[in-house]
Amino acid sequence: MRRTPEAVPGHVATGRAWSPARIAFLTWSAVLGAVAVVAAVRGELGPWEIVLLALAWFVVATIGVLFPWLEMYGPIVLRGPAGRRSVALSFDDGPNPVTTRRILALLAPTRHRATFFVLGGKARLHPDVVREIHAGGHTIGVHGDRHDWVHSFRMPWTIRGELLRAVRAVEDETGIRPWLFRPPLGHVSLTTTRAARQAGVTIVGWAARGFDGVRRQTPEAVVERLTRRVREGDVVMLHDASERDDYEPASVRALPEILQWLDERGWVSVGVDVLLDASARSRA
Repeated sequence: MRRTPEAVPGHVATGRAWSPARIAFLTWSAVLGAVAVVAAVRGELGPWEIVLLALAWFVVATIGVLFPWLEMYGPIVLRGPAGRRSVALSFDDGPNPVTTRRILALLAPTRHRATFFVLGGKARLHPDVVREIHAGGHTIGVHGDRHDWVHSFRMPWTIRGELLRAVRAVEDETGIRPWLFRPPLGHVSLTTTRAARQAGVTIVGWAARGFDGVRRQTPEAVVERLTRRVREGDVVMLHDASERDDYEPASVRALPEILQWLDERGWVSVGVDVLLDASARSRA
């Protein structure tokens, strides 16, 4: 049985609880709050001043949403320890009965394993594919219940409800409760981190990505980008399906070359949970 978060001591410690961006955001929020209080005491806090202060806060807050690797709102898993000759290939937006199975078929005869961040709605439509991912020895995380583009601006209880529906969809088919969560688009906000804590899941981002989810992306461009950017210990973000299942992500045809590139370096792809386990052991 795969480990739950409680079985992996310090499993979120690959992220930084107090990143420079989070400190800067909290400082900025405090400064704006102080300015608002002083202006109110002086009787200078009119409608336009309120709008400008709110806009100033929102602009900085949105930076944290759009660039999750800044870890402005809390720890995010981006990578594991270097020096262990491993990376974590991960795939979003499945399961899809055609493209996900092609990814599984390419991985099956190799020593490489991956993490699949599945959408709850698709998992309920294709439970047999979820079972095949699990049977192949891969890790399953959740990508939300649907690919909600404004996910990070929902209320915490809405996000938590959708998260738990996605978790249940996977647990019903595999008997194992997934505890890794990659938000749709990778966007992370205060409400995202709060909902993730309430749902008992760990937020996972990426240290490298192939941009293979772009409809006109080529496999050659994906391979070239990743072979330039991936470092030992990185979580790598790819796609095993398109958001609406209306085209084949470039990663499907790029995967053989990516796996060959890993083999040439003596690296292996492991599940994100395995990467985190290695990270916990390296601190023991």
